[in-house]
Amino acid sequence: MSKNFEVCGFELLHLHTSTGSLLDGMILPDEGCRRLKENNQKFFCVTDHGSMAVVPQQIKACDEFGLKYIIGEELYVNSLQPDVENDEEYKKIVLSCNDTDRLSLRKSYHLIALAFTNQGYENLVQIASWASIQGIGGNPRRPRVTHEILQKYKEGIIFTSCCYLSEIGQAFDRGGRELAEPMLLKYLAMFGMDHFYLELMMLDFNKQKPYDVFLIEMHDKYHIPLTISTDCHYCSPQDAKYQRYMLMKRTKNTVKDIERAMQEGDATEKFFELQDQNLWMKSEDEMNLKWESDYQEIIPYDLFCQAKSNTVKICERAKDVQLDRTIKLPELPDAEMKLWEKMKEGLKWRQLHSRPQYIKKLREEYELICRKNFASYFLMTKMFVDEARRVCPELIGFGEGDEAVQVGRGSGVGFLTNYVLGITDADPIKHNLLSERFLSDARGGKQLKLKFSPESEILNA
Repeated sequence: MSKNFEVCGFELLHLHTSTGSLLDGMILPDEGCRRLKENNQKFFCVTDHGSMAVVPQQIKACDEFGLKYIIGEELYVNSLQPDVENDEEYKKIVLSCNDTDRLSLRKSYHLIALAFTNQGYENLVQIASWASIQGIGGNPRRPRVTHEILQKYKEGIIFTSCCYLSEIGQAFDRGGRELAEPMLLKYLAMFGMDHFYLELMMLDFNKQKPYDVFLIEMHDKYHIPLTISTDCHYCSPQDAKYQRYMLMKRTKNTVKDIERAMQEGDATEKFFELQDQNLWMKSEDEMNLKWESDYQEIIPYDLFCQAKSNTVKICERAKDVQLDRTIKLPELPDAEMKLWEKMKEGLKWRQLHSRPQYIKKLREEYELICRKNFASYFLMTKMFVDEARRVCPELIGFGEGDEAVQVGRGSGVGFLTNYVLGITDADPIKHNLLSERFLSDARGGKQLKLKFSPESEILNA
C-alpha cells in the first residue's frame, strides 16, 4: 500500500446472507463472523433483501465469535404499492392504471434500514411484516413498503441511500441530478439529518462512479453525513465465480447474456450484481486499496476517511439493541405438580405402571421438562389436543375424535411424556425413537430447579 492511510475503522453495513437473500447472497452467518474476526472487525450487520429471517442465526453466530450484532434489512420500496392482502386485489388495481402507472408499479427500489434502539427493532419488524403481508403483490413479487409505512415506523431506525437501485439512484439514472436531487431531498425530509446517510460504494459496476460524484455533491450542499459500503454478497474474493453461477440460476441468464450486459452498460436490476466481481467482505486495508486503485479521483481522501468512520459510529450507536430471547410461555399455577399427576394417570391408562423401563424414562423426562420450565407447555398442549378430539366428531359428522390429531408426527413422537398424556399414540420405547430430538439439556435455555419434588417412587401401586 503506497499511501500512509489513517486508521479510521471500518465496519460492513451492507451484507447479504444465504439464509435471507435467497439465491443472491452466499454468506453463512458463522462464515461471515469468522471473516470479520480475521479482518479485526467487531460488528456483524446483516441487511438481507426484504427479509429478517436470519436474525436468530446472526445472533447465535455473534455469540459464538464474540461480535456485536447489528440488525437491519435492505427494504424494497415502491411509493405506489397498494395496501392489499391478495393477488386478486392487486390485479384489479393494476388493470385500472394507465400504462405509466402500471410500469411504475412494477418497480422495487432498494433502501437500507438499521435498527439502533429496541423500539427501532420493533418498528423494523412492523415494516417487514407489513411488506410481507400487504406489500407482496406485483411483478416481480417482492415484499415492498410505501413511503407512508416508512414514515409511520421510522423511529429508532437509521436509513442509508443504498445502492444504484435505490429510488434516488434510479432517478439519477433516468434524469441525472435534475431528477435525483428532489428525490434525495424527499428522503431527507422523511427521515431527518440524524437518521439518514448517503451511502458511497466503490464497485466495479460501470455507473457507480458518476453516482458517487453526485452523492458527494449532495453532501457538500446539504451536509448530509456519508457512509461507505462494499455490498457484500460473499466472504472472499475467490467466491465471486460461485456467486455468478448462483445469480445466473436465479435470473435465468447465460455467460453470453452477462458479457452483453457489461459491454452495453445495461444497468437494469436483472444484471446489476452479475456485472461486479467486487462484492466480498472487505477489511479496512482492502477498502483502502480499492480507493487507491480506482476511486481516489472520485472520493476525496478526507471524505473517504469520514465515511469509514461513520460506519463505526453507526455500529456503536446500534450495538445496544438487545432482543429478549427468553421463551415466552404462559405459566399455569402448580404446573409441575399437575403434570406429575397427569403423568402418573397416563402410565396407568397406558398400562405401563409396572414396567421399570418406562417408569425410569418418564422420571428422566419429567425432571428435564421442569429444568427447562416446560411443564405448562405440556399441560396446555394436552388441553388443546383433548379439545380437538372432543369437537372433531361434531365437526366432521363421524368418528371418535382421533381423526383430528391422528397418531402424531414430528420429533414430539419420540417423547414418552406425550405418549402417556395422550398427545401422541406411538410408543417411543417400543419403536426405538429418540426423545432428544424433541427436548434435551443440550438445546440451550435456562436450567431451573424443580419447584415440586415428587415422591421417590413414581407409583405406590
